[in-house]
Amino acid sequence: MTDHPFGSAGKFWVLSLAWLPAGIVAVSLARGVAPPLTPETLFMLPVALMSLAVTAPCGLPLALAFRGIWRTGSTRAAWKTFAILAPITSFAALFAGLLGPVAIAIYAVVLSVPAWIVYAVVRRRRGST
Repeated sequence: MTDHPFGSAGKFWVLSLAWLPAGIVAVSLARGVAPPLTPETLFMLPVALMSLAVTAPCGLPLALAFRGIWRTGSTRAAWKTFAILAPITSFAALFAGLLGPVAIAIYAVVLSVPAWIVYAVVRRRRGST
């Protein structure tokens, strides 16, 4: 097992910044929010991508909790925690986007708290054995 999820620190940081914007796009596509591809919508694509870039750092709290759980040796717990919380966070961030970037950040931090609790529990268990 490596010290970093995904094999290297570089891959981890890229994926930790990319997961929330990708999740927001996935949730919106799953809800059927995709506009038809017309010249007007293609013109707006760069603006939409720039607005998603604001959400990238908001995914860091959950990604860092994932890495902390991973580093304790509990890779299965890390993946389960991320698999449960990432879709919930993506869905919440999509709706928080209506309130602005600050709301997205608040939702992302609050929804990462359960992952940090898992990290504390796993770390305590590893330390007591």
